[in-house]
Amino acid sequence: MSVSGEVQVSQRGLDNCTIQVVDGLIAADIVRVLYEFLRALPFSLSDYDTKATQDVLHWKYEFDLKLLPAHPLLRVWHDRIVAMTHELFPGRSVRLARVHCNCHPYGDLQHAHHDISPGVTALYFANVAWQDDWQGETIFYDGTGEPFHAVAPRPGRVLFFSGEIIHRGGVPSRACPEPRFSVAFKFAEDG
Repeated sequence: MSVSGEVQVSQRGLDNCTIQVVDGLIAADIVRVLYEFLRALPFSLSDYDTKATQDVLHWKYEFDLKLLPAHPLLRVWHDRIVAMTHELFPGRSVRLARVHCNCHPYGDLQHAHHDISPGVTALYFANVAWQDDWQGETIFYDGTGEPFHAVAPRPGRVLFFSGEIIHRGGVPSRACPEPRFSVAFKFAEDG
C-alpha cells in the first residue's frame, strides 16, 4: 500500500482563522481499507454536540490513544494526520487528546459547536465514495453565527482547523445509501 499520492492543500479564511482542506494525504488504497475497518467498529449512541443538546445523542466510537499507533493499519493514518497537523500549525504547541469516529445516518441531527479550545481539529472523511447529492457537508460559521463555508466529505479528505471555530457536522441526504463516517483527531494546545 502506498502512503499518499500528490497532497493538495487549499485554504479558506474565516474571521481570523484558516480552514485547511487537504486531499491526497491518505492514498486511495488505504482509504478503502480504513473504510472497511471503521464501518465495522462497535459504535455506541453516546456522544453529543454541546451541553445544551446532550439529550440528542450520536453514534460514536472512541479510540484508545495508546493503541492507535500500535495497530499496523492505523499507524500510517495516525502518523500522517499528526505530522500534517504540526506542519499546518507550526506556531501552536498541540498534543493529541482525543480521537473518535462518528457515524451519521440519514435523519440524524447535528448542532453547531466548537471542539477543544484552545486546540486544533483534524477531521478525516472515511467513506470510500461520496456523491454530491448525498450532501453531508461540514458547515463552518463566522463570528456572527452565519454559515460561511461548506466543505464536502470527499473520500480521504482531511480538514484542519482551530478547535474554536463553530462548525456543524453534515447529515447525509435521503439519497445516500449509507451513513457518513468521519474521524475527529482533537489536539489540545499546551500552554
